[in-house]
Amino acid sequence: MGSISFLAGLAIAVVSTIIFHPSGTGEELMNNPFIFAVYAEDDLWIGTHIGQFAGLMLIYAGGFVALFRLLSRSDSGTTVASALAWFGFITSILTASALTILQAVDGIALKIAVDTWYAIPSSPSPSSEAGNGGGREGGEKATALRVAEGLRWTEWGIQAYYRMLQGAVAIIFGVAIAKSAILSRWIGAVGISAGVAGIAGGVITAYIGFSSVRDPVADLSTLLLYPWIVILGIFMWRKTRAKKTMTS
Repeated sequence: MGSISFLAGLAIAVVSTIIFHPSGTGEELMNNPFIFAVYAEDDLWIGTHIGQFAGLMLIYAGGFVALFRLLSRSDSGTTVASALAWFGFITSILTASALTILQAVDGIALKIAVDTWYAIPSSPSPSSEAGNGGGREGGEKATALRVAEGLRWTEWGIQAYYRMLQGAVAIIFGVAIAKSAILSRWIGAVGISAGVAGIAGGVITAYIGFSSVRDPVADLSTLLLYPWIVILGIFMWRKTRAKKTMTS
């Protein structure tokens, strides 16, 4: 079950993000009026984020919970590995909780806010504002933009902590795997590396948001984390098959 959660969850999250989620450069993501217009014109925005949520929840509330059970209940594991598995389990639940809040803000609340802002007509030229009420409309649009920006900054903060929690999960389970005899130690080393990159990406996001400056670290985190999840899914599937073979 854990292997299915890892592999299916990753597939759903990747498809939702790469195929359906609009992308942009760091400069575009930090240009709020530009990127808000892109988001407002995306009719699949909420559905895309529901897909991301479903996929990542399978990973953190499914796959890592199964990994926790494997590490904590195995006779070949150590006390340290079992204790770390418990910490990993708790951190996985915290990560899933942060993900829920992040997707609620980014996937729903921000979409409603940018749609509201985008639907308000742009104010006319300053010379004609006083005679036709354009000043009121301009002020309303500016206010709507500030509301959307507030949600954007909230998303910024939540995503920073979500990335740090992601990294913590990878490090904790990586060390637990390295301390146990259940999976190969190199799998644990990959997890630790992914976790360090993930925490670094979260800290950078906290300071500079979605700027392109963070892209190298964020990309490195993804390139380490996603293959590691695939590796975990494959090795847990092999463990399950080997166990069924032994008992049959």
